[in-house]
Amino acid sequence: MTDDKRSIALRVCAVLTIIGLALMVWSILVPTPLPVMLAMTAGQAIGTAAFATYLVIVIRALRSELRP
Repeated sequence: MTDDKRSIALRVCAVLTIIGLALMVWSILVPTPLPVMLAMTAGQAIGTAAFATYLVIVIRALRSELRP
């Protein structure tokens, strides 16, 4: 993965993380059923996607560093 693609992927990861965290905070500030259900479903899916994206970037970077 080139540095430009890593940079873009990291930015996407950061945006996904912020969206997931915003949903979680919303469910804490407004503890009605809709925000809580959105945080538990969409927020968790978005946060998991962000974490998976980050892991892929880190693993690819480590593999490129270890190759001779």
